Amino acid sequence: MERDEHIRQLFERYISGNCTEVEFDQLLSYLEDADGDSELLQLIAAEMQRDDHTEDTEQVIAITQNAERYIFERTRPKPFYQTALFRIAIAALLLIGIAVLVIIGDKKKQVEIIADAQISLPAGTDKAILSLSDGRKVELGNTANTDLAKESGSNIIQQGREIIYNSNKLESNATNQLEVPNGGKYSVTISDGTKIWLNAGTKIIYPVSFVGKDHREITLDGEAYFEVAKDRDKPFIVRTERQKIEVLGTHFNINSYIDEPQAVTTLTEGSVRITETIGKQQTFTLRPGEMAATSKDQTNVGAADMESVMAWQKGLFYFKKAPLRTIMRQVSRWYDVQVEFKGNVAERYFTGGVHRDADLSELLKILMLNDIHFTLMNDHKNRKLIVEP
Repeated sequence: MERDEHIRQLFERYISGNCTEVEFDQLLSYLEDADGDSELLQLIAAEMQRDDHTEDTEQVIAITQNAERYIFERTRPKPFYQTALFRIAIAALLLIGIAVLVIIGDKKKQVEIIADAQISLPAGTDKAILSLSDGRKVELGNTANTDLAKESGSNIIQQGREIIYNSNKLESNATNQLEVPNGGKYSVTISDGTKIWLNAGTKIIYPVSFVGKDHREITLDGEAYFEVAKDRDKPFIVRTERQKIEVLGTHFNINSYIDEPQAVTTLTEGSVRITETIGKQQTFTLRPGEMAATSKDQTNVGAADMESVMAWQKGLFYFKKAPLRTIMRQVSRWYDVQVEFKGNVAERYFTGGVHRDADLSELLKILMLNDIHFTLMNDHKNRKLIVEP
């Protein structure tokens, strides 16, 4: 009983952040015997159930990360498996593992905390929401061929991960909206034969029919790749918050997320004319391999890194000399997780990537090699990835 009480006192001092190095050594020493692990788990479970501990998730994160670094410092001078601390470190890491995996909370709120290499989030999938002109909403996924609806004489068909509008000859002012949420991707072939691939967190609004119109115009919020059907009599126009892109028939990519510092149009084939919709409203013409990046006050035209620009459309999550915050914005959209920076996270640049169907853990491994740490807060409704130095 006296031993159990001593362990409990040491553990409480450790949790409160008042444990000295000598006391921490004493706590670890108790883990050398066979009963140490079970005693530790009981203490952790009791601590997590305390009412005054349910909201203190940041404290738990700090404590577990400090313990992890402390154990690493103590064991790294020689091979881990050869040290007398091997058994102790394994048990101590149980403390870290349990503390970051246990569900903390009361009946009103539960938060799961997962740190560094234990973080696992699935990649995005084929999903979208189609809003029809009569107000109906249709959830889309990856299914066999299905007749979804009729709009102004046009049949809308779902084929796998794409919807297709059959060409029609009826004049109509009806518009549809296709929205891909974070953690999703989808594609659509609209009534003129233009095919559009939508990245995660993207929305387009477009007419059901272009009959009787002198141009073809859609609006875009997010990122999409276009293969525009040629029609010399009807220019194809894409409007974003910062750019107006006009073409006759060509292939290009537009990245116009509102949280990105620039709206970027990149041309892969043909030609496009871009007009700023803010600032000086200048007009630029692109050639294949060029990009136009519009910020709040200017547009810069130059050679594009086609490998990076086209990676998402080719099924890759790829970045080349990209700032960490840019990478994490992509992570937020593709893995459907909020991202928050804490501490002085220096702006560094990274090159690397994984397949877009890879778990988030594969991507984080690349970043963790550069001494960046991650913690996932998950209350099963909202997920937040905390980035720290």
